[in-house]
Parts: sequence; structure tokens; C-alpha cells
Amino acid sequence: MAALAARDAERVLRFVAEADDLGDDHPFTPRVLEALGELVPADEVAYCEMDRVRQRLGYYATRPDDEADESDVHVSYWDIADEHPVCRAHNTGDFRALKLSDFVTLRELRNSRVYALWFGPYGFERELNVAIPSPPWHTKTFLFDRWKGERDFTERDRAVLDILQAHLGRLWRAGETRRRLQAAMDCLDSASEQDTRGFVLLRSDGRIDFASPPARRLVRDYAGATRGGALPAALAQWLESGSQKLTLQAGARRLAVRRSGSALLLEEMRDSLDLTPRETQILSWVARGKTNREVAETLWIAPSTVRKHLDNVYAKLGVSTRTAAVARFLGVLDEQPAG
Repeated sequence: MAALAARDAERVLRFVAEADDLGDDHPFTPRVLEALGELVPADEVAYCEMDRVRQRLGYYATRPDDEADESDVHVSYWDIADEHPVCRAHNTGDFRALKLSDFVTLRELRNSRVYALWFGPYGFERELNVAIPSPPWHTKTFLFDRWKGERDFTERDRAVLDILQAHLGRLWRAGETRRRLQAAMDCLDSASEQDTRGFVLLRSDGRIDFASPPARRLVRDYAGATRGGALPAALAQWLESGSQKLTLQAGARRLAVRRSGSALLLEEMRDSLDLTPRETQILSWVARGKTNREVAETLWIAPSTVRKHLDNVYAKLGVSTRTAAVARFLGVLDEQPAG
């Protein structure tokens, strides 16, 4: 990684300090992207969240004055997703800041199908992307684009984004916690004890000041009864550790607990499928309609290796077909946090 000059390091630190105040309902608003564009100059700066398994766009934002002309673009992103060099790398788990020119020369790019269908119509020839490490069903990517004829991004630009990556992940998680907290507050009055999400407000001494009905059930089921407003031992010890997240298991279900100031956010979820990271990666591609050979080409492994992993997946899930495995996989995703 290239070392940053003192001035650049100071600007990065200033962005990290100010970014929380630039967010709104979502942590990455146009104002945040505007500030990122001051760190890494580009003609277009955007942020998007996608479900690449179901091929859905979740959230998309650009800087206030960035309006790329889409009139000449006649395909959707999903038509070229597997041909986009940087997206292919991110799909294999390489979430570093990556440039188009890391994979193809400008001449090769101009002669490619993805250029004819996507980059050319948009007018872009230079791109630098960085992603927050995430599962394929909820990717989170920052895109920096420059018009035809512009110079390429530098190693300094890459270094800035690589350094910021962890901070961007923290901003997203903080925003997600705020969103869940607001959702919990909004439903307190109507909450049923059987709901899977709950909310606990703590006093300054760590005792329970308020707990929603589902929170009382969840605490009891996973950590034991409360006495006189005191948290069960497992929760009290976790709070003393200073950790921000706790997971408790109870049979086939688990409880995720997040701390946000004096509040605890509780969410009960179905247990995972107990697949290895590679098995999960392969099954996510199968869920996107890829054949074994196409999955093998994407992940740079042999088709026989894909078949072996899928055989293990079928055994673990208790199914015998690709369709049944995908159905189980997508069903669990619906119960999982976004990442």
C-alpha cells in the first residue's frame, strides 16, 4: 500500500471525524459522497447496495450534482455484471480498492463487450471501486468514475480508499444500529411478546430501565430470568467487557445483541446453514442461475471441485437437488442480518 503524504493523512482523518454528522437516515448520503469526492477526485462518485443473489438494487446514491446520462445505455447492470472486471474480483471476496486498469488496458477495455454496452454509453473509461466486505446478498460498493480522455486514478487514490475501508464499514454498521433502534422505538407500543426483535433501555448503573415485551421474552429464553431489574449474568458480563455485539445460542435459533449507547437491540434469528465460506459462495452463484462450469470459471476452480462442494451442501441441507438447496439457502437469507 502506498504511503500517504502528511496532508492527505490529515484530510482522511478529518473525513473520518466528520462523516457521522454528514449521514442521515442512511450513513452514505450525497453529502458523504461529496466529501469522499474531495479526497479522491472523480467526475462521478456513487454508492450502491445490491442483492447479487436475487439481482436487486437496494440503495443507490450519488453526489448532489452528479447526473450521468443514461439515454444511450440500453442494458441493465445485471446484463454485464459478470463481465465487469472489478465486480468479478469483488465477487470472489477481494474487496480492496481496485481499478479497471488493474485488469485490462485501455485498448482492451475499448474492444470489450462491457465497454460497448456499459462504459462507452455512460462515457466512462476510468473507474476505481472499493467495497465494504459483505456477503453477496448485500454488497456495499463505492464507485469513482472519470470520463473518456481523463487520466487514470493513482496509487495515492487507491491508498486513500484502502485506508478508509474499515472506517466506511464502521459508519455503515453504526447507521444500521441507528435504523434498528429507531424501528424498535417505533414499534414499542404495539410489540407482541412473540416478535423476534426487542429493545432494552439501561440505567446508568447497567440495570434495566425499560424492556419491550419481546425483549423480556428473548432475555429470559437466552440468558435467564432478570431479578430486581438486574441483567442476567451472561449479559452483564458482556457489557463489562466493552464489546459491542454478542451472540447467544438456544437450540436451532440464536440471539444477536447490539449495544448502542444505553440501549440494547435484540434480534432472534434462525440458525445458519452451517456451510463453509466456499460452499456458501458456490451456492450463492448457483442461486443466481449459474451452471457448475460457469461457477468454476468465475471462481477459478475445477468443475469437479464445484460438484464436490455441492454434494457436501446437499448432504448438510438434507436435499438432493439444486432447486431444493437454493430454496433452503434463500429462506435462511431472509432471516439473516444484511452483513
